[in-house]
Amino acid sequence: MEFVFIPNLSELQAENCGIAILSPGWIHKKRNLSTSVLILGHQGKVSIQEESEMYCIQPSSFCLLSEGRNHWGAEELQEKARYYWIHFKTKEAPQFLSEKEALLIINNPEIARSRLHDALLLPRYMDTINTNVVRELFHALLYEQENKCFTEQKYQATVKLLLISLNETVMDIINNSKKNENNKSIVNKVIQLVYENLSDPGFSVKRLADTLCYNPDYLNRHFKSLMKRSLIEYIIDKRIEHSLVALIDSDKTISAIAEDSGFSSYRDFVHQFKRRKDMTPSNYRNYHRMLHITNS
Repeated sequence: MEFVFIPNLSELQAENCGIAILSPGWIHKKRNLSTSVLILGHQGKVSIQEESEMYCIQPSSFCLLSEGRNHWGAEELQEKARYYWIHFKTKEAPQFLSEKEALLIINNPEIARSRLHDALLLPRYMDTINTNVVRELFHALLYEQENKCFTEQKYQATVKLLLISLNETVMDIINNSKKNENNKSIVNKVIQLVYENLSDPGFSVKRLADTLCYNPDYLNRHFKSLMKRSLIEYIIDKRIEHSLVALIDSDKTISAIAEDSGFSSYRDFVHQFKRRKDMTPSNYRNYHRMLHITNS
């Protein structure tokens, strides 16, 4: 895995951003840009080639395309797809680091504080990452662009916040991978079972613990040591995340989405949603459907 070191974050300049909405048969034209491009998957799969590397952009992945390098579509789309994109320039050209060099920075707090106080360190591509936080920042950015009070200064600050959030998410993944392997194995099993049972309102921490033959308190303690939140909060968070896509991309009723997302009642869904998003599911749907959409 190759990493990109982006210096002087405070002087980074974002140029434009949007969401590409693509139909079957589309293929990315060959380009060589004077900017770097962050692409964040949202729906379907898009294959992009950059020089000798090929990236598969899907909902759990992102990639960084570098200025001055050729990139193009590796194959035509087989199904509709969407991804977010943002172009940006840096005062100094981004530097490419090997995985070994990058991990030396990430795994040493002293080096990390020195090298990353005004910089980003991101893999050129990552295919298993929770992109929900970054995706919401993209939504907010695109929405705010339509606001008459939205200034260039706020735009630049929001883009930097988006990149920092992505960087923190990547760091968490890398740092968590170094934790106790036994705990990690348990947590991976938990995450898989939560994913498989997300829409089942009867799925609970006790049932999860019984399935894995662990005491619920013991299981929760090990889970929290790695994930920094309790099992029940994690399950609810995942159910809320599951509901977000349906709220934006479907015309299902709020009650149907609550049921599909594993909530035992409409009231509980609205309560938990408002706790996390500071708005009702209906308001969230209306807010994000007002986005400025582009096709480029």
